[in-house]
Amino acid sequence: MKQKLLADIELDVHELKYLMDSFTKEPTQTLSELLKRSVARMQGRLDELSQEIDSVELVSLSSFVVEETVVKENEITAQEKDASVIIQSPKPVIAAAEEEEEEEEEEEEEEPVIEEAPVIIKKEEPKNAVLGESIKLAAGLRHSISLNDSFRFSRELFKGDTDLMNRVIEQISVMGSYKTAVAFLSSKVEIDEEKDAVVDFLELLKKYFNQSA
Repeated sequence: MKQKLLADIELDVHELKYLMDSFTKEPTQTLSELLKRSVARMQGRLDELSQEIDSVELVSLSSFVVEETVVKENEITAQEKDASVIIQSPKPVIAAAEEEEEEEEEEEEEEPVIEEAPVIIKKEEPKNAVLGESIKLAAGLRHSISLNDSFRFSRELFKGDTDLMNRVIEQISVMGSYKTAVAFLSSKVEIDEEKDAVVDFLELLKKYFNQSA
């Protein structure tokens, strides 16, 4: 509710400012009436906001009085409980002190139990032969591409996307045939055999699959 009142008052201020500027430039009866209505409307909203604030202050003050009364009652109850404990305590002070000393001696005599951490024996997992072979093949295809060709293929064949080129080379390196590799390459990039970079890349793949075969 308060937020809506503040928003309406803010709009009234803007409207009043606009009307006042217009009235200053050209004072007319119509603008005078509009100014009076705007001021009256804003004054009514300000009074309503003032009532909202007063109601919040009254609520907070009453809650503070109630809270303070509850705190005082709790303090009195706690003091009464402490007094009753002191009066009803059947043990003499000396006897209580002796019992505390005996308990401390018993605690000192008990040796701490040290738990040994369980020994975890890790079994060596068998190496994945297929993965190892794939890495070997991928490395072989990469090493067959010179640094200059790598930049050229990335720029002219893969449109500057080096990450895409690396992923394609890694996946092609584990394929079984040149035909499959070319089909996969066609799904990733445009193969224009009139470009030298495309021809050289395909020739590279032919040599690679002939060697691996």
